This record gives sequence, C-alpha cells and structure tokens, in this order.
Amino acid sequence: MDERDRYTPDEWRTLQFAPFWMFGAVVGAYHRYDPRDFQVFVRCLEAASLGEGRLQRELLASVVADRDRLAEQFRTEPRSIGVGLFQVDLLLAKAGEDEAARFKEMLVLEIGDDDARAVALAAGLLAVERYPVDD
Repeated sequence: MDERDRYTPDEWRTLQFAPFWMFGAVVGAYHRYDPRDFQVFVRCLEAASLGEGRLQRELLASVVADRDRLAEQFRTEPRSIGVGLFQVDLLLAKAGEDEAARFKEMLVLEIGDDDARAVALAAGLLAVERYPVDD
C-alpha cells in the first residue's frame, strides 16, 4: 500500500503544501520570495526526500517531481501558515505515530532549519559582496 492511498486527493495536496508553509514561515513570505531562496528550498526538499520515513520519501518525491506546478497552486492557497500546518498535523494521525513524528521532524529540521541557515548564510554573503571590507 502506498502512503498516498491513505489520503484523499485534497488531503494529499494539504500534505504536499506542508513544506511550502514551512518555507514561507522561514523566509517570511507566502508568495513573493527570492528565486535564490526557492532554489535553496528545492535542494532541501531533494535531500529530505531521501529520508527514513515512507510518507516523507513518497510525499517529498511527489513534491520535487511537480514542484513548479505545486508552487503555482500554492500561490492561490487561502490557508495561512498556521492553519495549514495545523491541518497537516491532524492528517498525520492517519500515518501512524512513528511516521507522523518523522514527518514533523523533517519539516522542522530538514526544511525549516536547513532553509533558515542557508538563507541566513546567503544573506550574509550577499551583504559582504555589497559592502566589501577594505584590506
């Protein structure tokens, strides 16, 4: 049984949007984010899609494979970050306790934390580039 079979198409879409809500929380924007930040986000998705949980692997593989279309659909998503992630949490009950815990950990550590560090590093490098220090 595929993990996707546990969910309706709308529920699966909600789960697919989970990384986008986490990314939005990190960069402080729902839709208008720097394309470089989005590239970092995609790299985090790709790395996280190799993780331990079956749900994590299957879901993130579907997001990576269809990221541009999902990003476009996410732009019209009316749910806030808080509401969306709350609904994700409710849906994860269908996956079982271990899968749910792995998925939540992935969202926080591999999407949220890794994105935040990469964006902060890039911002720092860009600031250095714009304001070079004289030797």
